[in-house]
Amino acid sequence: MTQLKPVVVSVDFQVRQELRALGLTPEFITSIARMSAAGKFEALEIDPSSTPGTLAYIKGVRAIRLALLPLGWRLSRIGNVEATVNDKLGIQICFQNVDVACTDRHPQAISGKGAGSRKLIQDGQIELFDRTAPEAVDAIGSVPTVWFVCVSTDLKKLRAEVSCPEAFEGNQFEGFSKRIFVVDEDLDPTPGNVDQPDNGSGPMEHEVRIAKK
Repeated sequence: MTQLKPVVVSVDFQVRQELRALGLTPEFITSIARMSAAGKFEALEIDPSSTPGTLAYIKGVRAIRLALLPLGWRLSRIGNVEATVNDKLGIQICFQNVDVACTDRHPQAISGKGAGSRKLIQDGQIELFDRTAPEAVDAIGSVPTVWFVCVSTDLKKLRAEVSCPEAFEGNQFEGFSKRIFVVDEDLDPTPGNVDQPDNGSGPMEHEVRIAKK
């Protein structure tokens, strides 16, 4: 499938405007990214290799729902895809760990995407096209368009964007109609010993400080 060049929004006031149209704010997306990063760094070296990504995903989804469900959004698990839906706006927000966000390259899902995600995105894109018709009044009754909060974290950078994927056929994103760059922060990892026994073989906790770029 041919990749389309997305609309990229990165100027601060435009980012705020675009997020407001989705019922979101830069501060909210920043809090999601930070909570996800904190979850990732909770993992220990002895944990299963998938633990950092799993904890980051859980904390990201939790942060979204803790903030949005009290505001009238609803939880959805259609197609085994965890989403948080605003029926009036006609959108659904999903969380995604990606290799790298907020760069020229399209973010790629760390774990890949399955049939449920493909169908959800495809159905939402069809409805989004239909809602551009002049007679379209609001989004109630339509399939909500899928937006992803894409977060990437390493020992140096925390990045997050809110992006609307195009329909795709494989197990990876193949393009986006719009990408909103929200978070680009430096991480300052400071190792510290916690309950370290005399022989130096005990666990080590990594405290991660976040400094805005």
